[in-house]
Amino acid sequence: MSTDTPLAKLISRKRDLTDLATVGITTLEDALRHFPRTYVVPGEVTPLDALVPDTVAVVSARVVRVTAKQLANRKSLTTVVLSDGLSDVEAPFFNQPWIANTLTTGRHVALTGKVTLYRGTVQIASPRWLNPTGTESLDDEDLSVPIPVYRATSTIATTRIQRLIRVLLDTAPPEAFADPIADEIRAVNGLPDYRTALEWMHRPVDEHQPQRARRRWKFEEAYALQAELLSRKALAADDRAIALPGAGAGDGDEDGAPRSAGLLGTFDAGLPFALTGSQHAVGDAIATDLAGEEPMNRLLHGDVGSGKTLVALRAMLQAVDSGAQAALLAPTEVLAAQHHRSLLRYLGGLAEPDGLFDPSGAAGDLTTVWAGAGSPGARRVRVGLLTGSLSTAERKRLLLDLVSGRIDILVGTHALLSDTTMFSRLGLVVVDEQHRFGVRQRESLRAKGGDRIPHTLVMTATPIPRTVAMTVFGDLDVSVLSDMPGGTREITSHAVSLDAHPRWLGRILEIVGESGARGEQTFIVASRIETQPPEIDAEGEPVPEVLGVDDLVARVQEHPAVAGLRVASLHGRMDAAHKDTVMRRFAAGEIDVLVATTVIEVGIDVPNARTMVVYDADRFGVAQLHQLRGRVGRDGSAATCFLVTRRAAGSETMERLETVAATLDGFALAEYDVEQRREGDVLGRAQSGRGSSLRHLSVIRDVEIIEQAREAARQIVAADPGLTGQPALRAAIDRILGAADEDWIEAG
Repeated sequence: MSTDTPLAKLISRKRDLTDLATVGITTLEDALRHFPRTYVVPGEVTPLDALVPDTVAVVSARVVRVTAKQLANRKSLTTVVLSDGLSDVEAPFFNQPWIANTLTTGRHVALTGKVTLYRGTVQIASPRWLNPTGTESLDDEDLSVPIPVYRATSTIATTRIQRLIRVLLDTAPPEAFADPIADEIRAVNGLPDYRTALEWMHRPVDEHQPQRARRRWKFEEAYALQAELLSRKALAADDRAIALPGAGAGDGDEDGAPRSAGLLGTFDAGLPFALTGSQHAVGDAIATDLAGEEPMNRLLHGDVGSGKTLVALRAMLQAVDSGAQAALLAPTEVLAAQHHRSLLRYLGGLAEPDGLFDPSGAAGDLTTVWAGAGSPGARRVRVGLLTGSLSTAERKRLLLDLVSGRIDILVGTHALLSDTTMFSRLGLVVVDEQHRFGVRQRESLRAKGGDRIPHTLVMTATPIPRTVAMTVFGDLDVSVLSDMPGGTREITSHAVSLDAHPRWLGRILEIVGESGARGEQTFIVASRIETQPPEIDAEGEPVPEVLGVDDLVARVQEHPAVAGLRVASLHGRMDAAHKDTVMRRFAAGEIDVLVATTVIEVGIDVPNARTMVVYDADRFGVAQLHQLRGRVGRDGSAATCFLVTRRAAGSETMERLETVAATLDGFALAEYDVEQRREGDVLGRAQSGRGSSLRHLSVIRDVEIIEQAREAARQIVAADPGLTGQPALRAAIDRILGAADEDWIEAG
């Protein structure tokens, strides 16, 4: 028997099985790890005539009356009146209708809660039931032991959950308590064993035991993650890649600039600007990795506008100089087309013009970055674009040129992962926006390198706190672009509550009009494609309508200040050709105001865009807002960003928006984001349609635990790289990452 054993094999009563399922408990593992959300330590029993308002008390008396009534919004109130023969006290239970059938007249009940006065009547507010077995009295031991309070539902009470879990603790066989953490590791780190930690959570004898058990659960999660990442890295140590030394390499000139021959040397010589210090450092590290036969597996992250695409292009040119091909994988067709245009723009005259490789016809319209002069007849770079919107004939020709080696760099979406996409000599894979791809997608491209594993460079524009990188990307070497080309960005940000200042939207549109009159462009972002009408939420609170793209376009065009400006829309339901046309027109300055969804979140580069308006900004995450803001002021000019919400001033939502508005430091916002979010989202599993992963570990606050767990995992992996002798640890890894789904280690 294992912990994933269905409860149906252990519990015979069907009602118990059905009710436990309502709180997500269907296996022995679910039950044992359904930990209390809090604990109540009762204290001494207070006579009913001695109750003092605004104090927490324990009362013990008989039920003399029970009344139940239905409230608005499907809520209910069950009032239980207790009496000790001298005085009475009321105990109101909200949304627990089963109480009326359980705390029946004549039953002896012990409750704890805050004493309040309601319309002159003494009440026990938010009462907790302390003696579900119905014992007539509570002794000193009962009053001193913490009582677990579980997450429950209207069909199963916390006390019933407590009883069933304790039965399972007492009846489960020893093999159900196999410990994923080895004895010696627990000893070094002062951790209880698995069985003991469960007892401390479900049957504590003092307030310290649950705290000590929680440290063990944190360590266990960190240990399982680090073991998987280090194991993966150890198993890949024997892989061999194509060495890509370039056309000729040196240690660098006296001023620190890279020195090389071939396409990369020509490209560097023709750049009209100097690389930043971090671009130099990261470029050197990547160049060294590429020159070796050990497959590079590097994460490149930096803030929006830090120059990741340039660093990636230089790496791809080194691969081409070495006689290999490179692939750049993007999450959407819009972003793939944008990357294709960016590469052509950077390469300028170094790119080989070809109607198929530039199906959009944009190459001739681009203002190129590269200012060098290539030699007549010199080698040029052939860049292809592969997306799902290519015609059959175009796709066939491109794939033939790819497998024959005529294409040097291929940019594309998931179409690159198709079995029909075959390379001649794939040496480098660049993956943009890692959080949009699982490791499985990366490995699919890596497998296209034949008997040699392609080098891999993963890019993300989401700044990642060090502990997150260590926890989520432990199998990757991490490089950071900390400098911004051209210096600090000048973006003034404002969090605007229309609830407090309804007229400010008009002023924002006036600013958009003024910006357009100066020849500058504006992004306006909507959270939805279609408008969501006003509604009432689960708590009975009104939710205002959420404008979709088309309705927001109409709202914008109605304002006199925007009259005369060219307004267009962009969203994910448009066909690829239409989306690409709109983006090219916006980039060319033919559109003044672009109203779009988050398809413009990453990678879209329009230097003339100076104003960003995020409508219903409360519906976006911190990282998304920072990414969106990064779409303006990319040429170093002063820019403005408005984060507009209809939430009330002073609310938690406004606090979050004001935090984003207060700083352009992406790393500071990343730490704030992780601190505010549910820790389980750190692995990005919500994006893959799975539940939360990290239930206990905080990758920001538990740095010491993560480092200790990594050292422990390093020792285990050194002795057993494949973890073949660690079945309990493997089960823990499967539980956290998803059974048979470890490939979804992602950045959230």
